Amino acid sequence: MKKFQSILSEIMEISRIPMILYDSGGNCAASAGESDDSLIPSVLEFIGSDVDSQSLGSFHYFKVICSDTLFYVLLVSNFTSDSFTIGRLTVCQLQHLLESQEDSVTKSSFIRNLVNGTLSAAEINRQTKKLKLSPVSWAAFVIECEEGFADSYAAEMLEHAFAGHKMDFFCELDEMHLLLMKDISNILKEFKTSGEPSKSRRKKAVLPPDAEQISASLKLFAQTLADTLRAEAMVQTHIGYSTVADGFAQLARIYQEASTALRIRRTFFTERDTIAYDKLGIGRLIAQLPADLCNVFLYEVFGTHIPDDLDEETQNTIQKFYENNLNISETARQLYLHRNTLVYRLERLEKMLGLDIRRFEDAMTFKLAMMVLAHVRECE
Repeated sequence: MKKFQSILSEIMEISRIPMILYDSGGNCAASAGESDDSLIPSVLEFIGSDVDSQSLGSFHYFKVICSDTLFYVLLVSNFTSDSFTIGRLTVCQLQHLLESQEDSVTKSSFIRNLVNGTLSAAEINRQTKKLKLSPVSWAAFVIECEEGFADSYAAEMLEHAFAGHKMDFFCELDEMHLLLMKDISNILKEFKTSGEPSKSRRKKAVLPPDAEQISASLKLFAQTLADTLRAEAMVQTHIGYSTVADGFAQLARIYQEASTALRIRRTFFTERDTIAYDKLGIGRLIAQLPADLCNVFLYEVFGTHIPDDLDEETQNTIQKFYENNLNISETARQLYLHRNTLVYRLERLEKMLGLDIRRFEDAMTFKLAMMVLAHVRECE
């Protein structure tokens, strides 16, 4: 829409004639001058008429048509004698822009513009018709590589190996991020989980997949993506993925979900290769807390002695202790430590922090505090 706004602004700067552009739904898409909601009923009436232009009140009305499809209605103030001519010239400019956009439409450019919110409903409809696309159910996967994808064939391999179906979309977001919109019907076929019945045991009436099946298959697909890129392309990637969208208008939403999941993974779940938007747990809540509230909480827990950096040995001990549900004996076994040595480490941590993570309440407080601290550091 920026290009349409630019055209109107430039023409108004030359002609001094205000004009407003509405989409085919009667919504203001761009304006050079003040928009007026009271004009919307007359715009909708004009859209339903058989004429391509008319004068009504203080405006000339023009239809902007491309490939026999109505995309916009242009209103041009008729307070000068050449307003109608200026309006016709502006319509020609807008039509040429629509035609050039139609010629350059690819699946990659379509999905990139769609998730960035630069396509109107009319443009989405036009481009899906040109590309012969029909709505299905998608999930979004945003793939991040800290080393970048420029010097590897990871992007090419991913596109050909995992985005080969007609309704899959793939594009590069920047040098470090790729976006894959995957038709989930193919994920459910190709990445079945062990809990699904075999073909021989299935009945004739196959029930549609439930949310648990979809979630399990998306998780398996995302992990396969990460494992394949690491093994075949020799790149370490992190993947955030979304819930399901059932139409083109929802693709921007699931892109934001996948991006959010990846951002929260970077803050709270660095040990994970993949993360789902609907499995962010308490990390989602903490990520929305304001910094001042976080600092108050950290002061309540740690006072002025906030543990900025714990040594690797201490971090590993804490992580294993939590993984084993605060079980000292099992943690000591996995760390190849004597039980008393582990107890000593935990007591030393208690003296340093004022929290005894052998107690559930202190363990929970410390876990939350470290997540809050990670969030504060990310926001700085």
